[in-house]
Amino acid sequence: MADREPPASVPQRFPVPGWVLVSAVLLVLVVISSFGVIYSAHKSRELFRELEQVRRAENEIQIEWRQLLLERSTLSAHARVEAMAGSELQMVPASGELRILVLE
Repeated sequence: MADREPPASVPQRFPVPGWVLVSAVLLVLVVISSFGVIYSAHKSRELFRELEQVRRAENEIQIEWRQLLLERSTLSAHARVEAMAGSELQMVPASGELRILVLE
């Protein structure tokens, strides 16, 4: 009785062919690489958004820098400094003569 074959209705176990295992491994690798692509695309968008914010900030700083340079040149103009020295500090332009004060 030990030599009897199982009835036809009972499925027999077959070893998994190599191509099924290779296909399963390839499927897992494709899924992993697709997640990698999704992550890198997301990171790229985040970095691009941050780059645009930095460029906007740089542009605003450049505009402010130009305004400050213009203001500095206006405030340090020779005629303005001379006028303020005369009005606020009661300074007068030096005459051509040289004076030497000797303190004892």
